[in-house]
Amino acid sequence: MAAGSQILKTLSLATTLRMARLLLSFALTCALARHLGGAGFGHLAVAMALISILLSVGELGFARYTVRELMKRGSDQPAVLGITITARFIVSVGLFAGLIAWIGWRRPEGALLLVVYGTQLLTNPATEMLAWLEAHGRVSKAAVAQFIGFIVSAVCIAIGIWNHAPLWFFALTYALEGWVFIALCAFVFRQHGGRIKPRAFQFSRAFALVSRSWPELASQAALILLFRLDTMMIEWLRGAEEAGIYGAAVRVSEMAYFVPGILATLFLPRLMEARQNDSVLFEKRVVDYLSASVILAFIVAAGLLILSPWMSTAFGNEFARSGEMLRVHAWAFIPYAIGIARTQILTVEDRLAANLSSVILAVAINAWLNLIWIPVHGGVGAAWATLVSYTLAWVVCTYLSPGLRTHVSGLMTRAFVGLPRFTLLRVRALLHS
Repeated sequence: MAAGSQILKTLSLATTLRMARLLLSFALTCALARHLGGAGFGHLAVAMALISILLSVGELGFARYTVRELMKRGSDQPAVLGITITARFIVSVGLFAGLIAWIGWRRPEGALLLVVYGTQLLTNPATEMLAWLEAHGRVSKAAVAQFIGFIVSAVCIAIGIWNHAPLWFFALTYALEGWVFIALCAFVFRQHGGRIKPRAFQFSRAFALVSRSWPELASQAALILLFRLDTMMIEWLRGAEEAGIYGAAVRVSEMAYFVPGILATLFLPRLMEARQNDSVLFEKRVVDYLSASVILAFIVAAGLLILSPWMSTAFGNEFARSGEMLRVHAWAFIPYAIGIARTQILTVEDRLAANLSSVILAVAINAWLNLIWIPVHGGVGAAWATLVSYTLAWVVCTYLSPGLRTHVSGLMTRAFVGLPRFTLLRVRALLHS
């Protein structure tokens, strides 16, 4: 009971800080968009999109696997961290060197932004310390550290806007947020006895870990590509200004992306417990989880639809067309939430590799539709491509993929069909609580 209370306390703190961060971030994003205009905001969005893809590759899919390794009875935790951090650092340095070489060869517009954002590749491997904090029940400390990093970055952004700072300065503030976060996590890590053994690194052990984590690495990289490809293709096909207008809609819609994650955090322990003890109870809880995800997704989508007419008020008249893009993204949030739930279910069943084929297909379809629709419809075409690809990846492919249709699709159908009954039971429970 005490452990459950501690989990809820941690979740409550992390959620509160996340909500405060989202509200402040929205206000700052609006101010920054007004300050930079569509073109400047577009350059930032594109540079951030490219670097986020490289960062996802540099993570090597270790996140969950590092936690599992650290929690194994008798594990040499300093050695585990020495292996994972060193492996990520070697790959990240290679990615950063490749980025610099590509910039020197192609000399793209916004090269300085890419270099500034790209420096995160050199420090991001240290986020493996978060796995240690999670394994030792120190997640709340990480949430506070992340919030402090955000506040430091927010103050710098406000100062930059007030003093009409150049574009690269705002990229630096984003990187600064990550550096402060990592520094504070390192302080907590050392304060509570955490240690790292870099000399414990062995290529054979690193390869063994990557051979187990590759499905998560591939899935995560494909997901990030699916989320960021449209912004990069808009700049390529229609220019930075259109990418900035689209980027404003993306920033607002992504404010809601943390909601399915919170629901997953609440359901995941119950799913794992049920799977170990009772297969019938496990299926019932999966159906409940999917039903709750769909209902919550419709509520969030309704909120985004309500916000969409106010985009020009918040961001300025230059971003008026962002409202139409946000309306399409609101509908795309529904299959996105279903996809998060499906991913969590496959994670519990240790079948995450089954997620990969549908996400890769969605990336290919998204790129193809972007090539057709962006030249004609601009950001609105990219938004529709996102809606179609999300629906195909997480709903349609569930019924077509051999690894999913025999089990997950049946549970998903039960959740869809049982939505009215599920909603009525939950309302009655609330009324009698």
